[in-house]
Amino acid sequence: MDNIADNRRFWLACNALLVVLHLFGLYFYVTRGFTHPVAEIWGILMLIHMLEFPLAFIAVRDRGVRWGTTIMATLFFGFAWWVPTRRGVFHA
Repeated sequence: MDNIADNRRFWLACNALLVVLHLFGLYFYVTRGFTHPVAEIWGILMLIHMLEFPLAFIAVRDRGVRWGTTIMATLFFGFAWWVPTRRGVFHA
């Protein structure tokens, strides 16, 4: 069996789940603020993704990815973007 870290479907599923979390988190943040637990989890996730910026830049440095792409993709998807990009699963 293939290594799961090299499985494109796995990473796409992770990214799809993150998109759903972003949509729900943003909705609950706009409607109820950080009083809703989903909005709190979303806020924590955004903070974690921002803390991943240095790791993402180091990970994709040799892949020729532009800094704007690295920032936006890491902000939305976090390690679910830069790990497969570093491994060559995603081509940026």
